[in-house]
Amino acid sequence: METLKPKKLKTGDIVGVISPSLPVFWKKNLTRGMKNLESLGFKPKLGAKALEVHGGYQAGTKDDRLSDFHAMFLDDEVEAIFCAGGGYSCIQMLQGIDWDLIEKHPKIFIGYSDISTLLNPINKKTGLITFHGPTVEGGLSSDLGMPLSKGKKFMIKSMKNALMKGEKGSLPSFTEWKVLRQGRAEGQLVGGNLDVLTSLLGSPYEPEWDGKILFWEDTGLTIEDLDNFLWRLRISKVFKKIEGMIVGRITELNSIDDETEGWANLDKAPLIEDVILQATEGYNFPILYGADFGHNVPLMTLPIGAKALLDCPKLGRVGKISILEKYLSD
Repeated sequence: METLKPKKLKTGDIVGVISPSLPVFWKKNLTRGMKNLESLGFKPKLGAKALEVHGGYQAGTKDDRLSDFHAMFLDDEVEAIFCAGGGYSCIQMLQGIDWDLIEKHPKIFIGYSDISTLLNPINKKTGLITFHGPTVEGGLSSDLGMPLSKGKKFMIKSMKNALMKGEKGSLPSFTEWKVLRQGRAEGQLVGGNLDVLTSLLGSPYEPEWDGKILFWEDTGLTIEDLDNFLWRLRISKVFKKIEGMIVGRITELNSIDDETEGWANLDKAPLIEDVILQATEGYNFPILYGADFGHNVPLMTLPIGAKALLDCPKLGRVGKISILEKYLSD
């Protein structure tokens, strides 16, 4: 499918804010996030249904959320669409999305966590480059609604560069990115939250993996969960198709002991790095570990569908990610 490059944002542009999954829990954070968008020179416009609540865990009904989603793509004043937060309900929307509408009205769409459920199918079904980046409300340091910090400055700069310039070149880092398996790979970026990605396996919305560089992160898992998700990718033959892997920050890893209280003689849990290497054993693609994206960490913005170079020069050393093409239109 031909790649669709959305228009780059410029100062003064109107940007939409919708809630495709969780309801807005922290209106103070939403207000701060909207003000942060204003401070960047944008004019945020809240979706008509963005403050709805349904069932305690959804921002309105499925139809409410689809209505806001489609309305923002149709609104000619809106140049980009931001998401208020993540959650676990975006999957309900997939069968109701008008892919032709998106293809006819392409624009920047950005978010992370459960928003990965939308980012990857949009790219697959329409060819539109989407953006794995900050949400507006949230309660984590990876959200625009949290107070300013050194890490947040990095996050905002990365987002501005991605959405207002969209240029090729090496991506700056906030921390050092460790090489877990050496090598070099080129391919389009695909990825997001690991749990969400595995939920799409076997469906019409599963990403196209061939020749891609897979990036992923997760939070609130046990090492057992992580192992299981990676093996789902393995038995689905994803690892036979991808060219490289970028692992973000895995935060709030829960202890197996906490989940199995009363069990005796448990072995010590393996390291995350070992679980990744065991699940990918037999494959030669390079793996970068600890890149700056995830939950509650400084979150760089990554363009899904853009061509990238993954450079992992030597085991245990610092790796690099470069974007190989301009991915926004003028």
